[in-house]
Amino acid sequence: MKFFRALGFGLSLCMLGGFAFAQQAQERIISTDVVVIGAGGAGYNAAITAAQAKAKVIILEKMPVVGGATIISGGSMNFPDPKLQEPAGIKDSPEIMYKQMLAAGDYRGDPELVKVFTDHAPELRAWYESLGIQWAGRVFEPFGGLYPRGHNTGAVNAGHDYIRVLNDAAKKLGVEVRTNTRAVALLRDGDHGSVYGVKAEDKEGKVTFLAKAVIVATGGFADNVELRMKHDPRLDASFHTTANPTGKGVDFATGDGILMGQNIRADVVGMDYIQMIPWAGGRVTDYVGADIYVNSDGKRFVNEGGRRDRIADGILAQKGHFCWVITDDQSVKGSQLEPGLKAGRVHKANTIEEMAKVMEVEPKVLKETIERYNKFAASKQDPDFGKTTFTQLINKPPYYFGIEHENVHFTEGGLRINVNTEVLDLDGKVIPGLFAAGEVTGGIHGTNRAGGNSLAAISVFGRIAGKNAAGLVSASADE
Repeated sequence: MKFFRALGFGLSLCMLGGFAFAQQAQERIISTDVVVIGAGGAGYNAAITAAQAKAKVIILEKMPVVGGATIISGGSMNFPDPKLQEPAGIKDSPEIMYKQMLAAGDYRGDPELVKVFTDHAPELRAWYESLGIQWAGRVFEPFGGLYPRGHNTGAVNAGHDYIRVLNDAAKKLGVEVRTNTRAVALLRDGDHGSVYGVKAEDKEGKVTFLAKAVIVATGGFADNVELRMKHDPRLDASFHTTANPTGKGVDFATGDGILMGQNIRADVVGMDYIQMIPWAGGRVTDYVGADIYVNSDGKRFVNEGGRRDRIADGILAQKGHFCWVITDDQSVKGSQLEPGLKAGRVHKANTIEEMAKVMEVEPKVLKETIERYNKFAASKQDPDFGKTTFTQLINKPPYYFGIEHENVHFTEGGLRINVNTEVLDLDGKVIPGLFAAGEVTGGIHGTNRAGGNSLAAISVFGRIAGKNAAGLVSASADE
């Protein structure tokens, strides 16, 4: 009897052991040369560049669709371009851009990173054209851009255009894109060894990706309320993000890459620099010179072409923490116009008096405000608030206007990198095998990111990350 019990127990152990072995055998392990975490602009630029250098690349994207922050952006991209700027009387160069960018960020940006960015920014025109982008053929000053060096593919779908051509190029190069696949941990050999892969989760469960190089391109942490309040206690859950302005949708910028990096001793920089912009849907242009901001009394209160942080401070200082943004028929409208009109976020009026009635302000006050502004626009001088860029007067009905308030837009801080986009640890040393590009990184923009610099920076540093990751793969193959 004892024998049969023992036999039965032994068989049970064998069966359990077999089950455990089967479970272990089902664990998925996938090997490749380079893993890129994030299918936004930075991730795609990195993946394409690495693939062009003959590396086998897999992109992991936690969302069901690709595009990241790039696809929902206004599409403004800054780079010096004498072909368009010189005929317009605009003097520009990488050196001028370098000095202006450092100043815009209160000299808190890493000069070496800024220099790399501004030196390589002019290459972006030809790079994107090689992928199939057709530029709109105009140069402008993006909202908060502080200088007329902005480019896009048009006012409506520029962000989509970039992702479309990047995705097409990645497919042609054999880059594998895995959506609904969330990276949960970076694999590192001890506290001082190399990064050799990524642990992730998809619809089928856990999966490990082994790689010779990993590129983190997961974006910022605008939608991580706990993390952003740690660095700026004002930014509680009452503030939505520009990716989810109603608060009813989904935002993907939760700081995953930063947190995974910190878990393996990666250093961070500039985490308390968090940018806000007006993005409630009432503003229908994304360049400087075509609109005017007025408060609930119908009066101007800020330089509409100033730094984004100062515009934010100005709006937050108004009653109700909002403003009205007004333009007219002659401005170039973005993609927000039609849906804004249908949803009632944007209003249309044939007269100032009609507009004042909707805004519930004194018509006389609003008329005086707009007439005074138009005098400044005509002379291109603004003694009230120091605005310097004017593209038009606001005097051609119908008028388009809507309420704006501040949303969390961009986090300037993140993983500390060097000029090779290698991530640095808490001792200031390179973490072998780990690269980062895009909003997940810090140290590039300083305290304030100029409008139009983000898409350019993620492209420049994404390409550098892809090149250097592929170089690491090639070097390991030669050993």
